[in-house]
Amino acid sequence: MISPHLDDAVFSCGGLLQAHPGSTVITVCTGLPDRADRAADWDRRCGFATAAQAMEGRMAEEREALRITASAALGLGFLDSQYRQERQANISLLADRLLHALVRVAARRVALPLGLFHDDHISVSEAGLRVWRICPRLSWFLYEDVPYRARAGAVRERLAQLEARGIAIARARLNSDLERKAQAVMAYASQLRGLGGLPASAAQPEGYWRIVGPGAPG
Repeated sequence: MISPHLDDAVFSCGGLLQAHPGSTVITVCTGLPDRADRAADWDRRCGFATAAQAMEGRMAEEREALRITASAALGLGFLDSQYRQERQANISLLADRLLHALVRVAARRVALPLGLFHDDHISVSEAGLRVWRICPRLSWFLYEDVPYRARAGAVRERLAQLEARGIAIARARLNSDLERKAQAVMAYASQLRGLGGLPASAAQPEGYWRIVGPGAPG
């Protein structure tokens, strides 16, 4: 499971993780900015005074959520977009780190964010698709990003973009345990504070798509 931030895997796929204990969540944005004594706007909305405090708190929430889902964690140390000047991460570097992480955990099945709205989600999705082209024999899935899947037309537009690039995608029905997902989601108290409560899309059936065919370079 590849997650842009500390919460995305559980918010979007917590039911899947509950149904498959022993999964590994590879989280991209776990780095601390140089000015860790300052807080970004989202950090303040979540109740933190500094970026250092925010990352420490969010890592603790992540550990608890993954304990509940019986999942392992692997962080890649990239900066969240709120801590850097450029909108998108270095896609080539990110793809290289993801490839090494998947080799390290001996992955056979990989779930990527579909890549909706948020710059980090898009960057992680695009980097993951580069790795898919290198390792097409793995089973590759795309998950609908919470809360952005609720934006009108967001999923449909992203699927159309990928299909226009020659990437064949089909709806996937994956086992998930939504009843037990809520406990893991509630571990992210700071993020729920920032969001103003539990996003409705986090409680809805999770959405998955399988990559079923080759894609043209792009």
